[in-house]
Amino acid sequence: MTSTSATDRADRSAALYLPPSDGALRWARLRRRIRRLSLLAATAVVIAAAVVFGPGIVGDVRCGGIGDGVREIDDECVGVTDGSFVFQDQFAAVQENIKAENDWAAQQAEAEGLPLVRIAMLTTMTTTADSAMSADKIQSALEGAYVALHRANRTAELGDRTRLVQLYLANEGARQAHWEFAVDRLEDMVDDDVPLVAVMGQGVSSDRTVAAAERLSAAGIPMVTGVTTADGIDHDHIDGLIRAAPSNTDFAVALRRHLDARGDIDSAILVYDSTAEDRYTTTLRTAYEAELGEYIAGSHQPFPGRSIATGGPEVFDPITRNICAAESEAVLFAGREPDLRVFLEALAVRACVDRPLTVLFGVTGTDMQQDQELGERISEAGLDVRYAAGSDPGWATGATEAPADFAAFLGHYSRLVDPGPAGLSDGYAVTYHDALATAIGAVRITNPWEVEAPQPEDVREHLLLLNSEQVVRGATGALSFASNRGGNPGGKWVPVVSLPYPQEPPAEATYVTPVE
Repeated sequence: MTSTSATDRADRSAALYLPPSDGALRWARLRRRIRRLSLLAATAVVIAAAVVFGPGIVGDVRCGGIGDGVREIDDECVGVTDGSFVFQDQFAAVQENIKAENDWAAQQAEAEGLPLVRIAMLTTMTTTADSAMSADKIQSALEGAYVALHRANRTAELGDRTRLVQLYLANEGARQAHWEFAVDRLEDMVDDDVPLVAVMGQGVSSDRTVAAAERLSAAGIPMVTGVTTADGIDHDHIDGLIRAAPSNTDFAVALRRHLDARGDIDSAILVYDSTAEDRYTTTLRTAYEAELGEYIAGSHQPFPGRSIATGGPEVFDPITRNICAAESEAVLFAGREPDLRVFLEALAVRACVDRPLTVLFGVTGTDMQQDQELGERISEAGLDVRYAAGSDPGWATGATEAPADFAAFLGHYSRLVDPGPAGLSDGYAVTYHDALATAIGAVRITNPWEVEAPQPEDVREHLLLLNSEQVVRGATGALSFASNRGGNPGGKWVPVVSLPYPQEPPAEATYVTPVE
């Protein structure tokens, strides 16, 4: 079993990435000013066209009207809003709450004479049938971020109220195809009267996420990602980026501890998505091999990602036959949730259904916990499905021990969003709460003696000071960020969860990521 040291990672990242110089930042600001002038000129043309040709022309160019920061591109409304433009009907209630809190923060900042800053949540906020993030997960993410926003502005639980915060929502499209337009808008917001000082919430471990992060890094804008778990999307590789979710290596370590503790599995077969550009699946496979190599046996089983669109369960039929022939006790699955669903359906009718089989994977959270029919099929098929996660649904019900500060989050969530625990089962609300809480924490420890709002570059320099006495009291742990962890969260709880729930309390203590 081998693992990469922090020193090795830092050496590699230094060779791959150089932080932006002062000259580069000045050039980025100049580009923003030029783009802003161009946008103003374009808006003037649209207004003139609307006057001459009628208001219909505006609807052809923008979603929601002139100056709202959202534009229709390829039949999607993408761009940035304060919550007033609703990207999907399902998000109307939570976006209305975010808009109301933004308005309250502006009024309160003026009344109290406090500086006001903006943080943007950048992710996919429109969906298709095969989107990497479902509408339910996006709704959970928005709800978690709203709870953090409300707590930060109304209480001192997330740091002194020296700066009030507005949350803006940046949609990059269902498949992230329009990330450049969203990032353009975010870069322009740095020079607003109420400045953008950080970005949070990136939700897909993809090449487009990395490209957007590199653009924001070059502009000096700090980032706290949401549910991206791919190894390499961190501060070691992109200056000014830290993450709120566990890494894929963290998932693999948690699964190894689980297998070591239970002691009834000697070997597992590796089933993986062969899509080379998917950073989540490729680095999850690598993490399995590095941390669970002593358990992996037999021939690896690749499959083409998103196979459900063309084949359904039969795509996995050759793999299930090979699993049965190998008499494997367990499967390590490295693939996305849509394919995992189909894989579990195929395993439910496998030739060796009379032989128990354990399926293990790593994911920040899953809405499969709410799929009662799938849960019944899993149980009837003799499958023991477990996943390393960013949170445990049992924390909200009291079924399992929770981090010390989870109860405080739950109290606010129950009052502001939903009194029941079901909405927390997919793990997205707690993760996005902690991502925004982390970004706000960095803003509030940056030059707190100054009356003016901090610059994004200054906030970026304080990301890796969120440790020791300045940890983030998150729902998923007392989160610590330091250079020797590459911006990956220390103090993060990484439970191994049963699918379906409920489960017996795990035999082993929950894995907590190291702080150094």
